[in-house]
Amino acid sequence: MQIAKSLITPAHLQKAEVEQIARRAAKSTASFKQLLDLMHSEQVALANRAAWCFSLAAKLRPEWTRACQSAILEILDKPDLSDGLLRNTLRILRDTELAASSFDRLAYHCFNFVEDPKQAIAIRAFSMHILGEIGCHIAEIRPEVKAIIEYHFANGAAGLRSSGRAVLRLWEKQGQLE
Repeated sequence: MQIAKSLITPAHLQKAEVEQIARRAAKSTASFKQLLDLMHSEQVALANRAAWCFSLAAKLRPEWTRACQSAILEILDKPDLSDGLLRNTLRILRDTELAASSFDRLAYHCFNFVEDPKQAIAIRAFSMHILGEIGCHIAEIRPEVKAIIEYHFANGAAGLRSSGRAVLRLWEKQGQLE
C-alpha cells in the first residue's frame, strides 16, 4: 500500500479517505508501522495527515499501539511541532494504555503543554487527561495536577474544565481523590 501517496496526493484529505487509510493500516503491522513512520516526516502536511490516520488506526489496534509507544513518544521530543501532529499524538497517547516506563517523560511534556497558554485547548485538554492517567499510578503528581485543574475551573476554557472534571471523576472512581 502506498500510504504516503494516499496521504499527500489529494489537496484536501476527506474524513472518509482518512478512515479508509486507517482501516487498511489496521490490517497489517507493516502498514501500521509505515503510518507511524510517516508521522516522523519532516513534511508537515504528511506528518499531520499520517497522525490523523494513525489516531484512528490506533483505536482499531490498541495492542499494536502499546507495542510502539516509545516511537510515538519520540514525536513529543521534537521542537516546533504543528498543532495537528501534536494534537493527534496526544490523542493517541490518551487512548492508549500507558507503559509505566514512559510516565516520567510523558508527565514532563504534558505538564509543559497544559501550562502553556499558547497551546490549543485540545492539546492542553489531552495533556490533562494523560496527567490524570499517570496520577492513577503516581500519587506524587496528583496535588500538582489538582492545582492545575482548580485553576482551570476558575479561569479556563470549557474544554479544560471538562477534562479536569473527567480526571477528578477518574480518581474518585478509583478511590484516589484526596
